[in-house]
Amino acid sequence: MSEKNKQIGLADYTTIKHHPRVKYDLSNNDYCLANAIYHLSNNPDSKFKGWYYGKIETLGQMFNFGRTATYESIKKLTEKNLVEKDPESGFLKTTNKWWDEFVNFEIGQLSGK
Repeated sequence: MSEKNKQIGLADYTTIKHHPRVKYDLSNNDYCLANAIYHLSNNPDSKFKGWYYGKIETLGQMFNFGRTATYESIKKLTEKNLVEKDPESGFLKTTNKWWDEFVNFEIGQLSGK
């Protein structure tokens, strides 16, 4: 592992729920970024509760994605209303739509919904 990846912390794995991914026409890369935003924005020790406040480039580097590809995925996710970007701070978070369609998808399946 390169020194750069050690500093950033390459993501170990992502569980992808393909039914909603296909429904929203997301690539696996798009899904990985949104899922990371969801988890990082819900860190209970965060200085900015509810938001991912790191750089978008750093988010992409967690998956070894290029800068352009990362920004294009974030744009796509915001256009589909799955990720929200605060206009003042640039912080990111997933939306209620992400919760309803992706996170709660598995819970709903398990609970017999």
